[in-house]
Amino acid sequence: MLKLVPTPIGNLSDISKRAIEALNEANVIFCEDTRVTKKLLNLLQIDYSNKTFYSMHSHNENEIISKLDISIFEKNVVYVSDAGMPGISDPGSRLIQFAQENNIKYDVLPGANAVLTALVASGFEGEFTFFGFLPHKGSDREKKLKEVISHDKISILYESPHRIDKLLKELKKEVPDRVVFFAKELTKIHQTFIKDKVKNIELKNTKGEWVVVIDKTTKSDTLTLNYDDILALKLHPKEKAKLLSQISPKSTKEIYNELINL
Repeated sequence: MLKLVPTPIGNLSDISKRAIEALNEANVIFCEDTRVTKKLLNLLQIDYSNKTFYSMHSHNENEIISKLDISIFEKNVVYVSDAGMPGISDPGSRLIQFAQENNIKYDVLPGANAVLTALVASGFEGEFTFFGFLPHKGSDREKKLKEVISHDKISILYESPHRIDKLLKELKKEVPDRVVFFAKELTKIHQTFIKDKVKNIELKNTKGEWVVVIDKTTKSDTLTLNYDDILALKLHPKEKAKLLSQISPKSTKEIYNELINL
C-alpha cells in the first residue's frame, strides 16, 4: 500500500498521530532528501534502521517511477516531501497516478500546508488559485505575473528569499494600490505576517520562505484590452509587438514581423 504523508512546515508539533503511525509502520520511504527525512524521524524518535529509503525529487521523479516494480507496494510504502503536503509544488502526484494506473491501494493523509495556512491568515475571502513559484526571470516571469495580477480570484504564490524583494518591486510597479499579504516562516519562531497596499510595504528581513497572497483584481486597478484593441493603438510596432506577446502564444519577434509585413 502507498501512503502520502504530510510533514510539518516548521513546527514539529504539527505532525499528526496518523502520520507518526504511517512512518513507524513504513517498510519503504520515498522522500525528497533522505537526510532531511532521517532528521525528522530522529526528532520523532522513530527507528529507521530497518527501513529502505529512496530519494525522489523533481529532477528524478519520472525516472524513479518508470523503474518501479509494483511488487514493492506489497509492503508499506510512504512518500514524504521535505515539508508540507506532497503534490503541492513537490513530487507526489505522479506516484498517485502510478498507483491508479496499476490498481495499487493508496491513501493520502491530511496535514500541514503553507498555501491554506497563508490564505486563512490573510483574511481574504473568496475563491483562490495557487500559482506555485513564478519563473525566475525573463519574459516567462513577466507573462506569468501579468496573469496573476489580472486574475479575478485571490492569487497565492511561493517565493524564495532571494527573489522576494524583486517580486515586491514588480508588484509596486504594476499594482501599487492592491492589497497583498506576505507570510514568512509559517509556524516557525520568526513567523511574520504583513498586510497592506503594495506601495506601503517594506521588507526589512527577507530570510526564510515566503507565501504571498494577492487580493483579486478589481475594475478600478485593471484595464483589460483584447488583441484588436492593442492592434488599434497608435504605437511603434516594437512596442505594440511587446504588448501583444503578453496575450498571445506568439513571440514578440513573430508578432513584430507580422506587423511590419502588414
